[in-house]
Amino acid sequence: MVVSGQPLQRGAQYGEEFRREIRDFLDDNIARINSVRCQPLTLKEALSMTDSYIPHIEACTPELAEEIKGLAQGAGISYREGMLLQLRREIIAAGLECTAFACFNQEGRAVIAQNIDLAGQLTDLGIILEVRTPENAPDLLMYTHVGLIGYLGINSYGLGVGLNMVLSSGWRAGVPPYLLIRHLLHQRTLERCLLEIGRIRRASSRNLLMTDGIRLINVEMTVDKARLIENDLLVHTNHYLHKDFINCDLVKPGTSTYPRLERTHERLRHYGRRPSVKQMEELLGYHENGAGSLCVHQDGDPRKVATVASVIMEPSEGRLRACKGYPCTEPFHDYRLERSCMA
Repeated sequence: MVVSGQPLQRGAQYGEEFRREIRDFLDDNIARINSVRCQPLTLKEALSMTDSYIPHIEACTPELAEEIKGLAQGAGISYREGMLLQLRREIIAAGLECTAFACFNQEGRAVIAQNIDLAGQLTDLGIILEVRTPENAPDLLMYTHVGLIGYLGINSYGLGVGLNMVLSSGWRAGVPPYLLIRHLLHQRTLERCLLEIGRIRRASSRNLLMTDGIRLINVEMTVDKARLIENDLLVHTNHYLHKDFINCDLVKPGTSTYPRLERTHERLRHYGRRPSVKQMEELLGYHENGAGSLCVHQDGDPRKVATVASVIMEPSEGRLRACKGYPCTEPFHDYRLERSCMA
């Protein structure tokens, strides 16, 4: 799906293209929130929960608010329902998701790769969205889900952003990290991204893996603090790694986050720390008996997390490879940005 023009136009194009899917998703147990959430909500209750977030989204990221308005118009839903689709993760509340790593490949180019592990059986809703902006702004290429305007991706200035969940207390009304990432992909430099992370009031905790093709950085975030880890090889699962955040980590002992981190490091060392594309695909599809599997299968229970997609991003090449479903069995497909702003 390609959208272009000003924010309202882009949103309207997106909403019109996926009008039926968006409306069906909203009608499906309120966007499958109640398929996952411990305490089910009525639509009225869910919309009421979004109301405190909207002023922060409008104040901190006004262009995204305008795009969501266009999305709602195009899909024939209310503005509040459009906002609800951006806030599913905050309304569902805490849970552990995703294994990610950043490295330099055999050609020396920076890569971010990750599995997208989510509850709610969202495989069928995954899409590739290309956003073409006016000439003075970067174009974007993202993996996201129907109705959601931000998730992870790359831009035409060679920036890439991936993510996974970390858990801290204090979740609050603010800008959800999915929209924060979308906003960061409109920036031109890592330095500007870090300034924006500091400026924007966040709704929930998250970890971001970022690169500009030269640096690899990990940004661990609580709702009000952020810490950087920088190296030429980064691996992250669902627990905090920075010493300043160890004591505020709410992840439960015995969860899969620890063995997944260990297995990913082991496999990357086995590949000589600079894996080929084939080796990265192999790693994302890795299985073992126990909690160390990176590719997560589930038995049809929507409350359980499963790998719904895998992504390998090479921002300096404008390249995003994506697999829909389990990477141990499903093929990867190549997507590329048409326009590059790289020198």
